[in-house]
Amino acid sequence: MKPLRPYLYHAYYNWILDNDNTPYLLVNVEYPDVDVPQEFVRDGKIILNIAPRSIGQYVVGEEFISFGARFQGVARELYIPFGAMEAIYAQETGDGAMFQDEEYYFPENYLARSGQQPEQPKKVVKKKSSHLKLVK
Repeated sequence: MKPLRPYLYHAYYNWILDNDNTPYLLVNVEYPDVDVPQEFVRDGKIILNIAPRSIGQYVVGEEFISFGARFQGVARELYIPFGAMEAIYAQETGDGAMFQDEEYYFPENYLARSGQQPEQPKKVVKKKSSHLKLVK
């Protein structure tokens, strides 16, 4: 089956806007390929105002959303894979939804779909001490 998250995202986004509220998105910035301003990240998360009046060049793909926004007057392009989204809610009321974990969005599955390899932990190689001695 197709993943549920994009459908829930669209439904809640439109529902929040239809009720004249401001949609906010909670994003896990440690997910692969997330591109957001790092100076606004707190504890590996960022909350973004995604109201149409606050963003431009809004694009929704099958695997991501992207848009332009200003942060302290500086224009930035943001890229957020659906797997990085943790919640969408109305800023005024707090009504919204936390997204459930879906195997489709596990980072290793996302990386496989995008043709990337997960980062492998680096092996620690012990250096052997030399048996040579300095003679004066």
